[in-house]
Amino acid sequence: MDRKRAASGRVRLEVIAGGRGAAEQPAPAETTPDTSSDVDWVLRAREGDSAAQEYLFRRFLGSLRQRVYRLLGPDAEVDDVVQEAFMRAFEGLSKLAEPRAFPAWLSTIAIHLVDRRLRRRKLARRLGFVSVDITESVSDTVASPNVSPAVAAEARVVYRILDRLPTEARVAFLLRRLEGMTVPEVAAQMGLSERTVKRRIALCEQKLAAVFENDISGGGAGEGGEG
Repeated sequence: MDRKRAASGRVRLEVIAGGRGAAEQPAPAETTPDTSSDVDWVLRAREGDSAAQEYLFRRFLGSLRQRVYRLLGPDAEVDDVVQEAFMRAFEGLSKLAEPRAFPAWLSTIAIHLVDRRLRRRKLARRLGFVSVDITESVSDTVASPNVSPAVAAEARVVYRILDRLPTEARVAFLLRRLEGMTVPEVAAQMGLSERTVKRRIALCEQKLAAVFENDISGGGAGEGGEG
């Protein structure tokens, strides 16, 4: 089973566009003095400087939106989550002890918002208010652009499986296997113990291995452990 779980992570990353997300985009040159650093902008934003807040928004928008999209899937709430995360981050900057930690702190806020949205979605589904179907658009942004229709369809199956699993398991798995975070990083971002994170990831990999057993059995060795 360990080998299947490891292979599952490897196979899935061939299906879904992987990596840590798009590179963080700097603000336009005219608003980014050469002597400035992200810490300087965070300190200015903490004082209510709207230009600094705009810089930070542009700087981290691309990577944060991609992360939120990957966690939620094709969902109209992606932009709402991103905007709320930035709003909460700017409103709570006085509570951030280390300005250098702003990117991780912003991500943590977004991940907790995603978790809340996913739980709300599950409740609505149980009450019969929403469909369980994942739309075709998932293949356009989740699956790698050069994959075949069959492989894109597999990406949709992956999200259907994850959509039925506990929210914590889904988020932990995607942060680890799709975003490339280490287990300690996932634990810190989710506010969980490393042991809990490992259990949540293992649950997802077991479910995926059961569905894609034929692919995995011919896939060779995968990566080792949770690291």
